[in-house]
Amino acid sequence: MCQGLSEKKALILFSHGSLLCGAGEAVDTHAERLRERGGFDYVAVGYLNYSEPLFAEAVEGAITAGATQITVLPYFLISGYFVTKSLPEVLDPVMAMYPEVAFVVAEALGFDERLADALLEAATEGRTTEYWRDPLKRAALACRPNPECPLYGTPSCPKVPQRPEVL
Repeated sequence: MCQGLSEKKALILFSHGSLLCGAGEAVDTHAERLRERGGFDYVAVGYLNYSEPLFAEAVEGAITAGATQITVLPYFLISGYFVTKSLPEVLDPVMAMYPEVAFVVAEALGFDERLADALLEAATEGRTTEYWRDPLKRAALACRPNPECPLYGTPSCPKVPQRPEVL
């Protein structure tokens, strides 16, 4: 890289993805919060599978936005299978495609002591069982007609006719 050119930093939150419509709402919300806070010129979510955009598409978006350094933050509590095996499987090909870009992989969220505050707050705001299905209701708001979604064709899916009752 030539000196004098400003470095453009991107952050990609790497997540598994889900067949459940709206399952990415939390990570998308965190990405938006990170955009608002600054520190990175570009912030996106990149999924391993099921959800969009896929990781390679998120990298392409960062490169198109001019990123010269991409930090990949695994949106996982621990560096388990998806971080140690799946992430390298999707990261290695894009690193080979863009050798001029510096890639950095951050630690999974796991042991960050600031999580204790979020856990404590969540515990003190615990809800009774009548509210346990609220996240599914929120997921339905992001519904897309996808037969693989667990809500597809159920009373919780607003996009397609319900499946007939099976006797």
